[in-house]
Amino acid sequence: MKKTLEKNFNIMLAGFLASLAMFLFIYIGINITGLAPFNVPPSSAFLHNLGIEGRGYALVLHFCYGILWSYVFVYTFEEDVSISKAVILSVILWIFMMLVYSPLIGWGIFGMGYASHLRPGHPLFLSNSFSYIAITLALHLVYGFTLGYLNSRWLRMQYQQHR
Repeated sequence: MKKTLEKNFNIMLAGFLASLAMFLFIYIGINITGLAPFNVPPSSAFLHNLGIEGRGYALVLHFCYGILWSYVFVYTFEEDVSISKAVILSVILWIFMMLVYSPLIGWGIFGMGYASHLRPGHPLFLSNSFSYIAITLALHLVYGFTLGYLNSRWLRMQYQQHR
């Protein structure tokens, strides 16, 4: 029982921290460097399209999504988790974003939607497709690397302690 609780806590924490790393890069890109091709994080843009305002909801969505995929990752590979497998998962999630999530936001497949025609101050404005593709891929790679590193390290330590 204790082993399961510890494992679940570690999985949740890894998903949270990987999502936090991704969020910090998004925050810096939007609010500090201005390098982000969007005005709001994708989770905020998605909720905006649904008519739901509030950054708190977007943060909850972002972190819950990251934690969910941490569970999927660990329970898919069990003791065989690795950074490379997490990075592959993050690329698959990025492709899903480009093909499904991005069009739902209104940014189109690979950012080639109507959002580039909006005014620069609009929440759904997207400056250009290439930046969107490159930056969202980089963000997903940060998530995947962090997720793989933390889960593989913590689970390896946990398995060694309980042998």
